[in-house]
Amino acid sequence: MNKILGLIPTLVLMITTLSSNGFAEDIPNSTALPLAKVVSNIYSQGYSGINKIEYDDGVYKAIVINKDGQEQYLYIDPTTAVVPVPKQSAKEINMSQAIAAISQDRCKVITSVEYYNGAYKVECLDSNNYQVEVLVDAVSSKISQISYDD
Repeated sequence: MNKILGLIPTLVLMITTLSSNGFAEDIPNSTALPLAKVVSNIYSQGYSGINKIEYDDGVYKAIVINKDGQEQYLYIDPTTAVVPVPKQSAKEINMSQAIAAISQDRCKVITSVEYYNGAYKVECLDSNNYQVEVLVDAVSSKISQISYDD
């Protein structure tokens, strides 16, 4: 029993040491530029908003809003505070352009259009009144799949 009681202070010391080492990685070191400088650099690169920024594991990690209004994750070197240039996303077609990409021979009557995962799913009836599902790629506007419902 005395041996167990004697181990308790050692265990407490070990846990304290381990937890303080983990916390130390979340505090910027002396060579890291201030958070305010990083925030300023993010806005100067054209990002429209910052949802979160923190120093973690030796880098600044930020969740920002890019020019297209989408969330983007950034990892920023704390010694330079250089912010990556926003990625240019591929221009996608709109729903009207997706409908126009399908020939009227293929779809006589369109019954629904839905954007999902980079493509437009168009459901329609062909000239024989068969149900047809056409997938139109949102970037290339090419038809990637056609299926008929029995």
